[in-house]
Amino acid sequence: MTELPWLEGASLFASGSGALAQLVGWGVGQHAWRRVWLPSYYCPDVPAALAAAVGHEVELLAYPDAALSRPADLAAIAVEPGDLVVVANQLGVRQPPDTSTLTVRGAVIVEDHSHDLGSAWALASTADYAFASLRKTLPIPDGGAVWSPAGRELPPEPADDHHGAGTTSKRAAERLAAALTRRGGRTIATDDRLRFRALARVAATPTGAPAHRGISPVSRALLPQMPVLAWRERRRRNLAVLADAASSVSGARVLVAPSGGASFALTLVFNAPEQRRAAQKALLARAVVPVVLWPLDPAGDWGAGLADADLSSRILSIHGDQRYDDADMDRLAGILRGALGS
Repeated sequence: MTELPWLEGASLFASGSGALAQLVGWGVGQHAWRRVWLPSYYCPDVPAALAAAVGHEVELLAYPDAALSRPADLAAIAVEPGDLVVVANQLGVRQPPDTSTLTVRGAVIVEDHSHDLGSAWALASTADYAFASLRKTLPIPDGGAVWSPAGRELPPEPADDHHGAGTTSKRAAERLAAALTRRGGRTIATDDRLRFRALARVAATPTGAPAHRGISPVSRALLPQMPVLAWRERRRRNLAVLADAASSVSGARVLVAPSGGASFALTLVFNAPEQRRAAQKALLARAVVPVVLWPLDPAGDWGAGLADADLSSRILSIHGDQRYDDADMDRLAGILRGALGS
């Protein structure tokens, strides 16, 4: 029995983007869906998966969403009856937006809760549909879910969990190997850390697997055993320590989760790209590996505009999940203060 009530009865797939692609493909046949609106500031894997799976059947459209500190202006989207509008809790720092004007105009609301699976927004949602990439915040090698807070019919899972297992299970095994190698990261030698990085790079490489592939057997078995809410609370506490350490960083602001929220990572938005680059360099020199969600280029990434590219050049995230205890966080907070001058 999972600690996430919405997961009971959800349809499970190999990835979050695959779950959304399967939902859209199913809806094309069931409900004649033809247009999908996505945030302009968004993981590029999602529109890529949709384009590959159903691009010939639906039109993908972008709405401006490059200000993560406030809700997107959904009322300004020029929706038509039957349009899907994907609304994302980006980095777990968003408040639930007002979708009433879209609903009145006949839009179908689909929420993305990948970055905070247990948020009050996710638990109290009334959206038509919701989906998530499970492995974004849970230590499983693959997994995506789609569910309906409004109680609507869902796309079916693959009839056989092993459908396409040759690629999907191989990728899941590679990610699991990376995770197990990383578990001993505080004591392993340099050669082993390099081995982990190589495994992680392989595991993170897109497979091009069809969206209809199911979750791997290992992830399906692990999900009910996970203390998801306890891990989420640990992440919330850990990130509060980092946020305090970074609160006085010059030339940057911390993106703060809403009350009770547990953001995906500590996320800083710098005033200028060169400040972000200097922070990255300083952290890497101290063996802390920050991430950029997401590096976007209007010339190459679907839907990204100049505002999205600007934000992506100034944003930086640092993980502080359940792998790290109080001593780890105190040590990391000291590193942040030294590296970022806070």
